[in-house]
Amino acid sequence: MCLAAEGGNDSAPTGQRATVEAAIRRYIREHACDRDLDVVGVARALGWSARYVQQVLQAANTTARDLIRRERLNVARSRLASASWSTYSIAEIAHSCGFGSHASFATAFRSEFGMTPREARCG
Repeated sequence: MCLAAEGGNDSAPTGQRATVEAAIRRYIREHACDRDLDVVGVARALGWSARYVQQVLQAANTTARDLIRRERLNVARSRLASASWSTYSIAEIAHSCGFGSHASFATAFRSEFGMTPREARCG
């Protein structure tokens, strides 16, 4: 683990990588809507180097950026389907989930779920 914290090579056994990957995924899930969430912030919060986080995620065939985007989209989909978020505009929901623009959100949402945010909207 010290080697990983210093940015060394990923020499951790597969089981340890799985534990690290799970911690990364959990952290991203819990902080997905933080506007400044990125691989550096994830790594810093978990006590590893950004390079190590990238290596672990690469071994899992993903990236921090993809995980963050997917989690944000999942939160947005839940909010769109929730009656308690029905008074918020789609743009407000997108912004609350960390998306910088309504257009980029709508494009990503359609790509991920095969429908527009409006189609996913409750009521």
